[in-house]
Amino acid sequence: MKKEIYEGCIAVLKDELVPAMGCTEPVAVAYAAALARKTLGLLPDCVKVAVSGNILKNVKSVIVPNTNGMRGIPAAVAAGIVAGDADLKLEVVSNIDDADRVAIADYLKRGTISVEQADNGCVFDIAITASCGGDSSFVRITGSHTIRMMIKNIH
Repeated sequence: MKKEIYEGCIAVLKDELVPAMGCTEPVAVAYAAALARKTLGLLPDCVKVAVSGNILKNVKSVIVPNTNGMRGIPAAVAAGIVAGDADLKLEVVSNIDDADRVAIADYLKRGTISVEQADNGCVFDIAITASCGGDSSFVRITGSHTIRMMIKNIH
């Protein structure tokens, strides 16, 4: 019995202990945005974000790592879309450089990101729809910082 409990604990730790850069909520938003861009294959001209109230509250005042002090969901989304590396999961913004920071600020000025609160009962929920022309992608992360519930490219 002790071995089974130990192995169960190790399995939970392997799933839950993921390296992260900075506060996990804005980085999870950036990760979802980077996945949406990667799935779309293009820089989106429209991004719709729906997040749970908990994410909305926690990301509002937190600095998005590697962005020279940018805060909030639009900054996290822009960082993920413009310069994020989705393969790095919660270290998605770790390779951002000065040129990327300028591009992120420029992307934010375009006003292509809209944010709303999702009222679906989930405490941790991030849904991003990224569109360019007639193509769009949808990414949803719920229940955990990196578990992807759905990723699809919609034509």
